Amino acid sequence: MTREIKLRHYSPKTLKSYLGWARRLQAFTKSKDYMTLTQQDVVDFLSDLAVEKKLSASSQNQAFNALLFLFKQVLKKDFGEIKGVTRVKLKPCIPIVLSREEIELIFDHFEDPIDLIAKLLYGCGLRLFECLNLRVQCFNLDAGILTVHDGNGS
Repeated sequence: MTREIKLRHYSPKTLKSYLGWARRLQAFTKSKDYMTLTQQDVVDFLSDLAVEKKLSASSQNQAFNALLFLFKQVLKKDFGEIKGVTRVKLKPCIPIVLSREEIELIFDHFEDPIDLIAKLLYGCGLRLFECLNLRVQCFNLDAGILTVHDGNGS
């Protein structure tokens, strides 16, 4: 799995996460050989995450994607459409939006250089890692362009 993930230039965090889900599947199936796993084993594992482990919907989706990658890209097995998985229901989320005045009040409490970082995170939608890796060369003030290298891309 490590080779396949590195070949596709996935992030190290994705590798760590996917390996973790593969290990959890292995523990769930009592170290059954991956090549003998069936679609039902995956369905049972994903349903167990929802029912017994009470994982969030995003964690269950992450586990699903990790196992999908494992079987399609690493083991070269195609399960087709996985049906019958007990899915975690998403809780309704009410978005919280701050007014411009509230944002300015928050920024007024920051000092240099933290205020610049906070404004870049908020104004440009950067992730902390992306922001902390910025260099002077990334800014083109004349054109109003900020270039982010090695960003997540989403």
